[in-house]
Amino acid sequence: MISVIIWLLSLVGFWLLCIVTARHRKLFYLKPLSQRAEQSYKITGFILLSIALVCTSLMPNPIDGILAWFGILTFASLFISALIALRKQRVQARKSCRQ
Repeated sequence: MISVIIWLLSLVGFWLLCIVTARHRKLFYLKPLSQRAEQSYKITGFILLSIALVCTSLMPNPIDGILAWFGILTFASLFISALIALRKQRVQARKSCRQ
């Protein structure tokens, strides 16, 4: 159960860090962010990743928890990367259909 919570925290943290970049916002048709909003998204993303790391201390062996955290971070980042790649592919397919 704790692994699911860590994965969700990592997923949302990576998503917030992803949305900070202008090209990813443009890819998902999101509005431009103000400088203050970008800063708050970055800070919140890093805080969520840190909370996920702290949650690993709830596991019976903290060393194994940290190793699990790195594995969970890997899968969360792969999920976000796959989502971005899928979105790029769909946007390019729409552009080619219009031409």
